[in-house]
Amino acid sequence: MKKKAARRMIERILTGIPGLDNLIEGGFVKNSTIMVRGNTGTCKTIFCLQYLYDGIIEFKEPGVYLSFAESKETICQHGKMFGWDFENLEKKEMFNVIRYEPHEVVKIMDEGGGSIRDGIESLGAKRLVIDSLTAYAMLFENRYKANESVLTLFEMLRKWNTTTVVTSEFPVSPTTETDERLGFLTDAIINLYNVRTKTERSRILEIVKMRDTLHSTKLNRLMIDDNGLKVKEGGGKIGRK
Repeated sequence: MKKKAARRMIERILTGIPGLDNLIEGGFVKNSTIMVRGNTGTCKTIFCLQYLYDGIIEFKEPGVYLSFAESKETICQHGKMFGWDFENLEKKEMFNVIRYEPHEVVKIMDEGGGSIRDGIESLGAKRLVIDSLTAYAMLFENRYKANESVLTLFEMLRKWNTTTVVTSEFPVSPTTETDERLGFLTDAIINLYNVRTKTERSRILEIVKMRDTLHSTKLNRLMIDDNGLKVKEGGGKIGRK
């Protein structure tokens, strides 16, 4: 009973993904770092944009999208598919896209966060997306230096009081273990799969870990419609190719 009471006192952030919060005791732990992993076509970008958009619209929590690849125009265009007007939210100073090359961020981190910190603080951002951690880690000559820099980045994020979703393009499969060291540095890992089941493909969401949380261990069906993503507990099936 005491353990349950202690967990209830942990402050959480609603994800904005219908069905997901029920699987993670009400949402992400506030100020934690969540890695969302998946191959191409698994809806990582939609997941991140929905997390930011819902935070702004439902809870007045400004959000920042830190991109290492896509432009602000492209990111806003993705949102328009679901009626998410990020351009208007930017005008209201509730949303911003910060676009950097990965090597520029390394220099900024060495200087204590610099312009990234200023961008987050000026907006009063509570939610942050970093897309992608894989591109950032590839800059370093070995795994040790990559892990060291990523850990420094995560420590800064906690000081800035943001609940951060980072994406990873590391290949993942629901049938095999994944050897990605960067995942050990995060507070939570969510895997997204796009698997073939006989004559069609199904999207699946799996919660691999989430600190301070009793979470679902099932393969959960991930669905997409005109409103974005939603999760149905269980129902994630792996068929023969």
